[in-house]
Amino acid sequence: MKFEIIDNNLSLTMNIFIIIANIINIVYNIPQMVKTYKCKSTKDLSSWFLFLRIIGNSIWIAYAIEVDSMMILINTCVTVFSSIFIGYYKVLELNRDRLEKNNQKLLPNYKNINYSKCNNEFEISNENSNSNNNNSNNNSNSNNNTINERYDNTLYEV
Repeated sequence: MKFEIIDNNLSLTMNIFIIIANIINIVYNIPQMVKTYKCKSTKDLSSWFLFLRIIGNSIWIAYAIEVDSMMILINTCVTVFSSIFIGYYKVLELNRDRLEKNNQKLLPNYKNINYSKCNNEFEISNENSNSNNNNSNNNSNSNNNTINERYDNTLYEV
């Protein structure tokens, strides 16, 4: 395996174009990586885009090794590196979004849990209910209080 920057099977013009293409490839990946690093956000990028870009360019790396092409290898390694870098932030963002959704589901209910003294059961109260429901809840709360008082009295009687 011998890697050369200049391919003797191609004309000088084509070799220059390949070098320019590699430079452009390095340059066009940098702004997206910098933006992703600064903003810590990849909401505008598709996960499938990043996944397929990594897979496709990994195959190009295998091809570049097979045909001993240093220029193709550099080009695809830069693309794979930048895709993995951006993909890392994409995974972090997806996990953060998933955790936020779970917290939004759990936290409102956590604040509304009333623990009963009787048998360690809990009840979730709904603060957004109508006044009719509030009246019925007040009645049930007073019933729960009397039950709790009876429970306390029987517990402490010896």
